[in-house]
Amino acid sequence: MTETEPATKPGIRAFFEKSALVMFGLGFAAGMPNQLAGAALAIWMREAGISLALLALLGLATLTYSLKFLWAPIVDRVALPFLDKKFGRRRSWMIFTQAMVMFGLFVISTMDPATNIVAFAAVATLIAFAGATQDIAIDAWRIEVSPSNETLGVLTATYQWGYRIAILVSGALPLFIAQYYNGDDYKQFGWSMAYVAMAALMIVPIIASLAAPRELAAPAPRWVAPEDIPSRPVFEVLEWVARLGVLALGAAFLAAGLSGKHLPISWLVGGLYGGIEAMATSFEAKPWGVWQQVGSAAIGLFMVYLACRPIPNVRTKPGAYFQSALGEPLADFFKRYENTASLILVFICCYRIADFLLNIASALYLDAGFSKDEIAIAQKGFGVVMSAIGAGLGGWSILRFGLFKSLIVGAFLQPISNVSFALVTIFGSTAFPALNSIGVQPMLWLAIGIDNVSALYAGTCLVVYMSKLTKEGFTATQYALFSSLYSLPGKLISAMSGRVVEGAAIAAHSGWLSFLKPAFAKLPANSFAEPAKKLGIDAQSLAAGYTAFFFYTAALGVFAILLAFLVSRGKPKALVERDD
Repeated sequence: MTETEPATKPGIRAFFEKSALVMFGLGFAAGMPNQLAGAALAIWMREAGISLALLALLGLATLTYSLKFLWAPIVDRVALPFLDKKFGRRRSWMIFTQAMVMFGLFVISTMDPATNIVAFAAVATLIAFAGATQDIAIDAWRIEVSPSNETLGVLTATYQWGYRIAILVSGALPLFIAQYYNGDDYKQFGWSMAYVAMAALMIVPIIASLAAPRELAAPAPRWVAPEDIPSRPVFEVLEWVARLGVLALGAAFLAAGLSGKHLPISWLVGGLYGGIEAMATSFEAKPWGVWQQVGSAAIGLFMVYLACRPIPNVRTKPGAYFQSALGEPLADFFKRYENTASLILVFICCYRIADFLLNIASALYLDAGFSKDEIAIAQKGFGVVMSAIGAGLGGWSILRFGLFKSLIVGAFLQPISNVSFALVTIFGSTAFPALNSIGVQPMLWLAIGIDNVSALYAGTCLVVYMSKLTKEGFTATQYALFSSLYSLPGKLISAMSGRVVEGAAIAAHSGWLSFLKPAFAKLPANSFAEPAKKLGIDAQSLAAGYTAFFFYTAALGVFAILLAFLVSRGKPKALVERDD
């Protein structure tokens, strides 16, 4: 179906159909393990007296979400015994991984990290791995159960709603339960009860998976080695070991690059830096450390490529398998989208670049004089509500106007939202005292609201677009690859954010941007004064520096707008619509 057929489009009632309600439950399923194996677990461990170094190491468990494309082919091709025939390929993997998460949460609830950190870390990694694998299956089901772009937009929006609620529940409820039983002292019992409760909540996604309709696509066939490849048992074992070893090294470099942490590869290359501590300092330095991080990711991708390459002039079963698992999905994408494939990949990587550049927003709020409580209420309370509205608007827009028009709107919204942060820099933290007295900071709430609506609107549109680029048989692998790598360019540029703000602030103090200062003459006394003093400038100059930065990020967003127009017409659009 194309965007020129409005009569066939479903209405708002599509948000309340069975598949959409099921998707809400599956979004809840996706958000639960991510938080419970990450932030909530870190608080438990820290309260138990675990060192910050070990906390950082265990935090790498959640990197499985960034590396999931490496084992996504298994979810595409492997049929689980009994479950596959009864529930279908996607639902069987969803139910299996949800049961693994539930089991892991029950097991970890019986442990005390203070006395058995190794086993505790192993189970936490299992929870994260099962959660990431569940994500692969859920994304593939969402794509394969959707008969049109419009339905896919609705499912993506309801997924976002469920996910956001799960983040709130799994982030706050364990802390309330632990506090109720333990008070301010550390006891295993309170945390055990918290994780038992979280394990019990995993029954919600299992019910959603059981209620889910089967996907419309036929499952990919089980991989069978070509008959003309001779059997070489000893050589094949050695080749399997070598390829898996290269793949593991690639995963380690990718993990370091995507997380920005040296730990996954410090054992291997720390000596080149003169020791692990020196490597940590170099890897996290601003801004040059980010080049090392992106370089690590590039090395990791090259190693994954080597692991999948056939041996020149020699056909082997392991080589054929790796080529089929990871090589064919990528080759299929370039074959189907012909000479527009590179343009599409650049668009995916740059579409949300203006949003990724806002990594200093929290620093802005503090520098403007807002308290941590005020920031928390605005971000975690009001911001979450606005995120849900943004996701819903994205789904509705695709439903009403079609995918490509919505992509263009999303491309415009992101730079506009960046400019909205000037409300904070111009008015500071004490605008509208009457509202401040009842706990509302209107400029802060307005900036966060606009940003969250635009980010989730654009994010929903991009998820639907990436989903439409996949092909039956490769759905899980191709989507996992897109979703794992699309943020890398934004990561590279965002590392420069702090320097851009400081450089612009100095230029506003005594340089070519000084004409901006009068716009900030009425700033409250507590806004930007203290951080500006550390830079040796006045508060108005720092506010002007932040403002210049937000206009700079908005200007970069124009590139995404141009790309959105390019992929939304002509051959790039026709090739996507051809597969509908």
